[in-house]
Amino acid sequence: MKKFKTIFIITLVIDIIAALPLVLFMFNPSMMDEMVFSQFPGINDAGKEGLELMHFVFGMLSLSMVAAVIIALTIKVKESAQTAALILSVIHIGWVVPDWISIVLGKQHPPIAIMLITLIPVIALLYGWKKAEI
Repeated sequence: MKKFKTIFIITLVIDIIAALPLVLFMFNPSMMDEMVFSQFPGINDAGKEGLELMHFVFGMLSLSMVAAVIIALTIKVKESAQTAALILSVIHIGWVVPDWISIVLGKQHPPIAIMLITLIPVIALLYGWKKAEI
């Protein structure tokens, strides 16, 4: 895993898998009803609208992360690829840290397996920042 392209592809695959449910929520209202609204019995229309907006924003953020990784795949200069890996790792850390803070505080969090999978791009990107080659 010494090549930037391999690191960016691994990151891209995991990012697409992570973004898929958020994007599907936007186009499938029954999925939103089943997976989100059912967790809040008695939720009113304003609450539903707020949750829909939140999922829309997170969906757009995740799609922008996917787009950034796709663009990073085209980089041919080592220093530029290192900079891209560093910036993408910071963005990914910001994406996964809230889940880890939640687990430490004993609050709701995703399954541990999912949390570990989302750490793979962070570790790969930080590794790439320091040791990868073009």
